Amino acid sequence: MAEDIRQNKIANFSGLAENSNGVTKTPAAMASKTGASKKLVIKNFKDRPKMTETYTEDTWLKLRDAVGAIQNSTSIKYNLEELYQAVENLCSYKVSPMLYKQLRQVCEDHVRAQIQQFKEYPLLNIDSLDNLSFLKRMNRCWQDHCRQTIMIRSIFLFLDRTYVLQNSLLPSIWDTGLELFRTHIVSDGVVQNRTVEGILEQIEQERNGETVDRSLLRSLLGMLSDLQVYKESFEQRFLMETNCLYAAEGQRLMLERDVPEYLHHVARRLEEENDRVISYLDQSTQKPLISAIEKQLLGEHMTAILQKGLSTLLDENRVTELTLLYQLFSKVKGGLPVLLQFWRDYIKSFGGEVVGSPEKDKDMVQELLDFKDKMDHVAQRCFQRNETFINAMKEAFESFINKRPNKPAELIELHFDVDHGL
Repeated sequence: MAEDIRQNKIANFSGLAENSNGVTKTPAAMASKTGASKKLVIKNFKDRPKMTETYTEDTWLKLRDAVGAIQNSTSIKYNLEELYQAVENLCSYKVSPMLYKQLRQVCEDHVRAQIQQFKEYPLLNIDSLDNLSFLKRMNRCWQDHCRQTIMIRSIFLFLDRTYVLQNSLLPSIWDTGLELFRTHIVSDGVVQNRTVEGILEQIEQERNGETVDRSLLRSLLGMLSDLQVYKESFEQRFLMETNCLYAAEGQRLMLERDVPEYLHHVARRLEEENDRVISYLDQSTQKPLISAIEKQLLGEHMTAILQKGLSTLLDENRVTELTLLYQLFSKVKGGLPVLLQFWRDYIKSFGGEVVGSPEKDKDMVQELLDFKDKMDHVAQRCFQRNETFINAMKEAFESFINKRPNKPAELIELHFDVDHGL
C-alpha cells in the first residue's frame, strides 16, 4: 500500500499547486480529483531520519504551521513534498493515532474561530448583513473550507490512506472537514436560519420574475446536501412555503383569469419548477415539489376548471387548450375520471338539445353529423385516442339518439349506425 501511495505523490502535489493558485473546484470535484498542472520531481528519501526525543514534536510543529498557513491563505514555508514525507515518517514510527488526533484538533479550532468571527466582529456581524450579502459570505466561507480541506488532505494523504482506512470507525480527513463545518457552523441556529431564509428569499424573488444568482444557490444547496442537512434544514420549509404560495395563487387566478389563460399559467409554472430542479435544487426534491404544484393549481380546482371552461373550449374547438387540459389532468390523481364525466355530460347535453327540439328536425341529421366529426377530432387529437373517452362518446350518442323513437329518430338511424360505433 505504501508503494501505491508513493506513486500518487506527483499527482497529489500537482493538484496542491493548482489549488493554491486560486482555481475554484466544486466540493465533490475537490474531494475526488487533483489535477496536474506541472511536473514535480520527488526527492529520493533513502533513509528515514532517526527517531529522537524531539523529532515527533518538531515534525508536528512544522506540519501544524503548514496547516495554519493553508487555513489563513498565507504562503507555506516548507516544501510540499517534504511535508508529505514527514507525515509518512511519523506514520512509520507508529504515532498515527496522535497525528490524526492533533490534526483534527487544529482543524476544529480553526472552524470554531470562524463561527466566532461571524458573531463577534462588528464588520462581519451577520445581523448587519442583508440576506444576499450573508449568502455570499457564507458561500465564500464554504468554498474556502473545501479548498483548505483538500490541500490539508493532500499533505496528510499517507495518514488518510493507511491509518484512517484501516480504522472503519474513523472518518476520513475529507469527512472530518464536513463534520466539523456541519457541527460548528451550519448547525448553529442563527447561521442555519439566515442561510435557509436567504435561499428561500432568492427563490421567491425568482418566482416573481426577478433575476437571481443561480450559481450561488446551486453552491449553497450543494453545501447543505454535502453536509447531509438538506432535507431537514431546507427542503421541509421550502415545500411548506411552496404549498402556501401556490394555494394562494391558485385561488386568486381562478377568479381573475379565464380557463385557457389559467391552463397556460399552470403549464408555465410546472416548467419553471422543473428548471429549478435542474439548475440548483437537489434531484430528490423534484417529485414532492411538482406534486405540490399539481395539487394546489390543479387538484384543488379540477371541478371549477371544467365547470368554468370545458364547454367553451369544446364549443370553440380550442384544440391547443383541450390538449393541454388533458395533459395536465392526466398528471393529477382522479383528473381523467372527472374530465371523462364532464366530457360525457357535455355530449349528452348538446345532442339532447338537438334531438329534443322539434324545430331542429329539418337540420338535425347534418348538425349531429358535424357534431360527431368534431367530437371524433377532439378524442383523437386532444385526448390521445384514449379508448375510455371514445367509448364514453359512443355511449353518450346512443343515449340521446334513443330519446325520441319517432320520425327524427328514424332519420338519425338512416345516417348513424349506432351498433357499429357510429
